[in-house]
Amino acid sequence: MNPLFCFGIISAILTSYFKVILHFRSKNMTTFEDFELPSTSFNGNGYDSSFKIHDFPHEQPMILPDQDLYNSPQQIGISTSPPEISSPFSDEKVYKSLPRNKCPSKCLVCRNPAIGYHYDVPSCNGCKTFFRRTIITGRKFECTKNRVCMEGTEPVDMSKRLCRACRFAKCVEVGMNPMAIQAEVKTEEGKGLRNEVLSQRESMGVVSSLMVTEEDLLSRMIEKLTLVESKIEPLHRSGVPPGYRDIRKLEEILDSKPVFVISEIPNLKFCPMPCPKETKEKPHLRRRCTNYVHSSFLASIESSKMFDFSSQINLESRMLLMKHATVVCSNMMNAFFSMNEMKSDVLLHPDGSISGPMHKKDRETNTISDHVRTLQKTLISFLNNKIDKIEYLLFKAIMLCNPAVPGLSVIDQQIIEKERNQYVKSLLNYCLLQHGKLHGPARFGAILALAPTIENQSKLQKDFHVYLKARHFQKHKGMGHTGRKCVSSMFDQVMES
Repeated sequence: MNPLFCFGIISAILTSYFKVILHFRSKNMTTFEDFELPSTSFNGNGYDSSFKIHDFPHEQPMILPDQDLYNSPQQIGISTSPPEISSPFSDEKVYKSLPRNKCPSKCLVCRNPAIGYHYDVPSCNGCKTFFRRTIITGRKFECTKNRVCMEGTEPVDMSKRLCRACRFAKCVEVGMNPMAIQAEVKTEEGKGLRNEVLSQRESMGVVSSLMVTEEDLLSRMIEKLTLVESKIEPLHRSGVPPGYRDIRKLEEILDSKPVFVISEIPNLKFCPMPCPKETKEKPHLRRRCTNYVHSSFLASIESSKMFDFSSQINLESRMLLMKHATVVCSNMMNAFFSMNEMKSDVLLHPDGSISGPMHKKDRETNTISDHVRTLQKTLISFLNNKIDKIEYLLFKAIMLCNPAVPGLSVIDQQIIEKERNQYVKSLLNYCLLQHGKLHGPARFGAILALAPTIENQSKLQKDFHVYLKARHFQKHKGMGHTGRKCVSSMFDQVMES
């Protein structure tokens, strides 16, 4: 099928999905502005060693600030869902930690484009000036239309005369702080109005705690996902030591507390290798390798325990989900590690060896077999699209939360889909911030279009595993020992699902 035709179908589906999101957004929350998804094909002309984040040179990207901060996350909660937001009227203001070197997306009062943070709230110049002038003069206004003039989710038409009573009430509702006005309030009316607003702010603190920007939610989401990745990274890098095996089954791993260090794995068993005559004569045959395959799978499973859905669905559903998602997440983790850490265009283990089963002569000459070449698909997709760390974290969370896995109940599907939608919206918001409204949707669609490639690689790996087991059985059935040495019990459960 023509790739451009497939991409056009995906673009049409995404456009419909975004319109549904925009329609059903709560009126108290900020929303994405309407946009039209352009039918722009994505440029994938190969891997550029410069690893630039943006692929569209026509527009200067808006870099999400403080990304380096997330590389050394502090010890905070493990949950990866957007956390509870404190009230903007408490000492810890919602916007206190937001960067001031990046313009927010829209004014919380009139929903038109904002020009910055004014009086603790993202706002446009008109609403900022109106709030300051009203507080200084102390004027009070009356609404003749039941105080619903500023309701809705669409931007207010600024060419028409706005209801001043509703506009000022909206300024107070979203959390504008009269104490942040530098001009002195000299009139008694102004001082009285200021005190009245301060009293309203205290009483409306709980309601206004929901008024946060998309940028704020995105920053918190990235911080949480980065923390999860930092927790499982040592597990992925170290690998299981030579001669040891994790004898736990998948259900035992899922039902136990998270383990982030190899030495803390319970029931880690040492399996001595027999030394027959041929291995004594050829010592190189006794060479053991660090088991990076199991540690990569284990890191993916342990990370799933830190997502909210893990505590909301039963063990059987988690097993079904992880049998499908473990290989996918492991491949994505290995691909990004090789690209970002090892600076390689070939899939590598943390020790620098080429990933995948290879004959000794091939490993010595670095010759890549057809199967090992199949393992490169995810890495090649990441290289061609120059996936950055934040895109990788959000995309991996989307691939993990897959409600379409066969066997899941309707309730479990709804729980997983709800969490997945949070990561989908965060990825869209990040793409819009990085590439603007013109190229952001195309970038978002290009990232999601990688999903079939990653899923297909997972299927090919499982098929190859079954083929090896069948060939081993056929070869040794006459010798009386058809059991094939496996990486681990958990590995077999995942690969044979």
